[in-house]
Amino acid sequence: MGCGGSRRGLGAATAVVALAVAAFSLAGWAAPPQAAAAHFASKVSPQYDRTAKCDLVDRLPRPPALVIFGGSRAQRFEPSVAERLTGLEAFNFAVQNSRPEDVYAMTRYLFWRAPKMRVRCFWALQATTISDSPLHPGLLVERRLNQFLPKRLVTRQRVSLKDTAGRQLSADTRFSARGSIVRNKYDARVERGVTLERALARYLASMVPRAASPSPYTRTRARAYFERTLELFNRHDVEPVLVIMPYHPTALAAFRAAGWGAKEAELKSYLESLRGRYRFRLLDYTDIRSFHGLEEAFYDGAHVTAANARRILARAVADAPDAFR
Repeated sequence: MGCGGSRRGLGAATAVVALAVAAFSLAGWAAPPQAAAAHFASKVSPQYDRTAKCDLVDRLPRPPALVIFGGSRAQRFEPSVAERLTGLEAFNFAVQNSRPEDVYAMTRYLFWRAPKMRVRCFWALQATTISDSPLHPGLLVERRLNQFLPKRLVTRQRVSLKDTAGRQLSADTRFSARGSIVRNKYDARVERGVTLERALARYLASMVPRAASPSPYTRTRARAYFERTLELFNRHDVEPVLVIMPYHPTALAAFRAAGWGAKEAELKSYLESLRGRYRFRLLDYTDIRSFHGLEEAFYDGAHVTAANARRILARAVADAPDAFR
């Protein structure tokens, strides 16, 4: 299965757009070939975070020089903090249940919008990130992104899609202009008086039984897109910063006691196997001591608050300064 995207059927219009892109200055943005049609996704229900993030990207006055990718655990990284640390205008493109297919499509979209832009990359990972799973419904409906995936893949995934419950944005969700979460269900839960201790107990009851499930690296599609994305950044002279995200110490101990260490080891082994083929920086922040994290700065066993997100960003810039220049 090929991983490259295509923009078939655009005919002469594509050629006109391509000429416009080539002539467009770096200070501005170029319109993608399907932007007008894709914007319709912003007006349909349910609303997905992929569409919301694309809408925010389209409103930026300039293309971002640093982009934060990842799943829900990365949505608290504040672009304003990243800019203070690096001097680079940043955008948070983290989305729920992010997979390499999402990041590949987002990266292609960013480079389409600003072909000559050097976009640095901070990519938050966890053991299940590089595993084959159904594409998120938000990716399947957002044409600004899925135009860069094979049409047959998108069509097949749409046909097999059955459950979208809990995948759309909740009424509690608010993003900053640069994509970070300002408020969501976790904040609403805290406001209702749910303590970290209680949230952690619920999280462990749900997640520990899954800790020793089989290895996620038995198939190849996600890995292919992950490697294609690394290659894409390298071609643009960018060394992505890959950050293995932390767990609350109580959750980490419980997971490892249940056999989760095998997944940990396999993720790191896979990433190490890529050295020599791709250029990247790997930062392992699984344990909060690695970035001087705070035990109390979690919403549950995995989702960090802004306080820990700031500490992770600061540590990453200190550990891989050249990647943010």
